[in-house]
Amino acid sequence: MDYRHATGPCYARYLAQSLHRGEKYVLQIDAHIRFRMNWDSFLIRQLNKTKHPEKSVLTAYPPGYDSTEIRATILVPSKFGNDGMLRQKGRLLRSDYKHDKENDNIPCLLNAGGFNFSHSSILETCPYEKHHHLFFGEEISMAVRLYTHGIDLYAPPKTVCYHKWERNPLRVREDVDGLKAKQRKDSLNAVRMQLQGLGCGLGTVRSVKQFSEKLGVDFDKQVLYQGCANVGLSDDAFVSQTATSLLSNTTKEEDRGASNADMNTVFKLVGEYMKGV
Repeated sequence: MDYRHATGPCYARYLAQSLHRGEKYVLQIDAHIRFRMNWDSFLIRQLNKTKHPEKSVLTAYPPGYDSTEIRATILVPSKFGNDGMLRQKGRLLRSDYKHDKENDNIPCLLNAGGFNFSHSSILETCPYEKHHHLFFGEEISMAVRLYTHGIDLYAPPKTVCYHKWERNPLRVREDVDGLKAKQRKDSLNAVRMQLQGLGCGLGTVRSVKQFSEKLGVDFDKQVLYQGCANVGLSDDAFVSQTATSLLSNTTKEEDRGASNADMNTVFKLVGEYMKGV
């Protein structure tokens, strides 16, 4: 489609899911991903270790593209942004950490839009909502929907892929008559409704209240309760905080590291190039 008709990752993922033709498994990833050998057989084996493979999702934030890290990462609450949406990050687990002998996947509550693997029946139970015109809010919306539909999320016990988190800063932004801003505002309000248990797309197996209590987060007051970053695990399950800082989702708008000076330099160089200098 014409880039001006793009409305964010939710609609894009909805379109991708519409291409399903009866395959047994579904892998959802962002662009710029490299995989370890035999990732597919590993994920299938890990999914089948769960209590209900057809109602389970394997998901995590991958380490950086050039990393050689193979230890597991698990998604944890990080902070609330200015838009009121919960941010999340990946914490690195110790290599000798074992949650369960039979099912060594690590239970989690948060979902990574850029890497998840599941049985394709989940596409019918909890498909992507095409009307969301947002970036922040995508993952927490899907997480609460999966939870209320009775679908369990797990972090695989080992890293299987790596993502190039840095992105080109020269992104085109067009908003004719403020339409996209209005659509984004409406989408954020829709996600806020979901997090209050009032929105569409939620299941009836488990409640939003159970989700927030188990996660250790108050979405109404935008409060993270003490210990929520451990997601029910002990302190010694994790590698030190400093080692996990690189696993935050730094592609998000407000967390990009380029300064204004850096950006001005980039635009100046591109401008000179376009003029033939």
